[in-house]
Amino acid sequence: MVTHLTFGTYLRECRLKAGYGLRSFAEAIDMQPSNLSNVEHGRVPPPQDPAMLANIADTLGLPEGSKERTRLFDLAVAHKQPALPPDVAAFAAKTPGIPVLLRTIENKRLTREDLARLTDYINQRLGKPQR
Repeated sequence: MVTHLTFGTYLRECRLKAGYGLRSFAEAIDMQPSNLSNVEHGRVPPPQDPAMLANIADTLGLPEGSKERTRLFDLAVAHKQPALPPDVAAFAAKTPGIPVLLRTIENKRLTREDLARLTDYINQRLGKPQR
C-alpha cells in the first residue's frame, strides 16, 4: 500500500533520521512539543512562514538547494494548492520579474520538457551543474 506523503510524515521521517526526539526537536525550533506532534500527525496545518520553515530545514541539516529541503517546502503547501511553496513565494515577492516569467511560461504553453530544457540552458549559461 502506497501512502500519500504529507508534510507531517516527512517532517517526522527527517527528524528521526537526524536523531531528534520530538521534545528535543521542538525545543530546537522553538515550538511547543504538543504543537509539533499536532503538525506531524496532520491535526494542524504545516507552518507557512518561510523563516520558520527555513529554521526547521536548517535544524534538520537540510542544505539549501537540496531535494530534501525543497520537498519540505513543497509539502508545506501541498494541501493548499495551487499556492507557491513559501520559499518560492518569498522570492517571487521580492523579485519583480518572476510574475512576468510565470505569465510567459503560461502564455507560451511550455511543456515539462520545454521547462527542463530551459532549466538546463539557464544552468549552462551560469556554469552550474545540470539537473
